[in-house]
Amino acid sequence: MDRPPIPDAASTARPAAAVRAGSTPGASKLLVLDLDETLIHARETPLDHPEDFRVAGYHVYLRPHLADFLARMFERFEVGVWTASGEIYATQVVERIFPPGKLAFLWSSKRCTTTRDWITGGYQTVKNLQKLKSRGYPLESIIAVDDTPAKYARSYGNLVTVREFLGEREDAELPLLAQYLLQLADVPNVRAVEKRNWRGRVGFDATSRASLDGHG
Repeated sequence: MDRPPIPDAASTARPAAAVRAGSTPGASKLLVLDLDETLIHARETPLDHPEDFRVAGYHVYLRPHLADFLARMFERFEVGVWTASGEIYATQVVERIFPPGKLAFLWSSKRCTTTRDWITGGYQTVKNLQKLKSRGYPLESIIAVDDTPAKYARSYGNLVTVREFLGEREDAELPLLAQYLLQLADVPNVRAVEKRNWRGRVGFDATSRASLDGHG
């Protein structure tokens, strides 16, 4: 569940200390990570085990193996965060879980696009990866990780969907995800790789015929 903006003037938000300028030397791919239910779980009432920290009235639980996952990702990718949650909340969380000066950028709900669902009559929040092309990465070089596929309705070919994290003590999603993402690090076009059943493809050549899905 995305967190709403914390009642604060957005214009007063300072950049997260984890964010830096420039790019990761040698990185050929941009990895865009979600926060809530992907890397962390935040809730107003505590679970039956201690939280890792608190921000803005939320008890925050880190997904198991998060530190090791991030360390491995920073070795091969330029890494940014794009969350549909509010800017102040996102900044506070990022400063607690990312090493100083490592993130390429932090984007919040301000950068998301709201679209109308003409079937249900409701509205949907979308992360439009076209907005990231200004960073010098073509779409075929951007990998997005999120627990909500609808957020990338316009960019399914870039998405690796993870299981929703709700604060469980035991969770092995990130070690497996790290292995899979490293398989994609040198793939010329990540959009051409079938990723919907990615867990069954860990350890296999991502460019093999069986892995291609024609997103090109």
